[in-house]
Amino acid sequence: MTTVIQRPMGLQRGLSLIEIMVALTLGLILTLGLTQIFVANSQSFRLAEASSRVQESGRIGTSVLSREIRNADYWGCLRDLSELTSILNDSAAFDVEALLRGIDAEDGVGPGNSDRLYLGGVAGNAEASIVFQPALPAATMQVDDPSTIFQDDILIVTNCLSGDIFQVTNDPANNNSVQVNHNTGNAAPGNATQALSMDYNEDPNGGSIFRPRQQRFYLRDNGAGIRELVIDGVNVNGVSGNTGVFSAPTAIIEHVRDFQLQLGLDTTGNGQVNNWIDPPGLAAAGQVQADSALAVRFSFLIRSPEDGVTDGGQSYCYPGWLDCAANPGSETTVAANDTFFYRVYTTTASLRNRI
Repeated sequence: MTTVIQRPMGLQRGLSLIEIMVALTLGLILTLGLTQIFVANSQSFRLAEASSRVQESGRIGTSVLSREIRNADYWGCLRDLSELTSILNDSAAFDVEALLRGIDAEDGVGPGNSDRLYLGGVAGNAEASIVFQPALPAATMQVDDPSTIFQDDILIVTNCLSGDIFQVTNDPANNNSVQVNHNTGNAAPGNATQALSMDYNEDPNGGSIFRPRQQRFYLRDNGAGIRELVIDGVNVNGVSGNTGVFSAPTAIIEHVRDFQLQLGLDTTGNGQVNNWIDPPGLAAAGQVQADSALAVRFSFLIRSPEDGVTDGGQSYCYPGWLDCAANPGSETTVAANDTFFYRVYTTTASLRNRI
């Protein structure tokens, strides 16, 4: 008889092939899930960051431009500019009449057929008050405070009923009699005469001196592929030189793809806007229309600084005063490979000094 001796089977060590495959599959699923969550969160973060940057630009742009529009066409206590006399030399480089315009606008003259806005007036409160003016045609005026007045400054003097615009030709700080001199001389643009149009001593309240200003708002490409809203203006400050010409532009906000505006006209004389027009230009006919403007509505199209924010093909309604719900054809859709984030900012501001 043969005896079979069986040895007990050894205990299994490690994992079976099936268990390993199941573990790998579960690990892969978890890894894919975590990756998907990370990608989604990263995309959400980029979109939130882009939206925040665009919103900041839109807020700053609309705030700055709205404030300047509301303050435009303010000429101190002088209400009727037809009573203002210029003794400045007029030339191709310096247009006195353009400096004394409250508002003008040009259509489609900037990058991407964007518009340009001109705003004029005086820069805040009076610089100084006249305390004595010798009999005409004396070329001096004594003022109470010459600290903000410098040689070659272009200034306006008015008694609220009439006024003069002239250029200072001496340094008041070096004059013991505290005088503002408006003799003819070599300063640019210079004065055509030394005689003011009136004697401000005749007014019980004397006269006040204001600093005029004219500003332009428009878009420019800065050379680095970025389009920005900039401001420049006619230089009326003698200390900076180049008086009478436009200063170098200063950027307000970046990544502005378009800037459109319309003027709200009062064509019936009832003090209310009854017609909106595109910028009428700087010709005489356009300036006549601008003289009837009581409000400006403008629209910015702002793009995110970085791409890869959207899936492409974003649609928007621009300018903001279009009714794209009633007219879907007015809506703009960017290319499928354009993954920037776009947003439209539109507002209306009234010219308070004309209301």
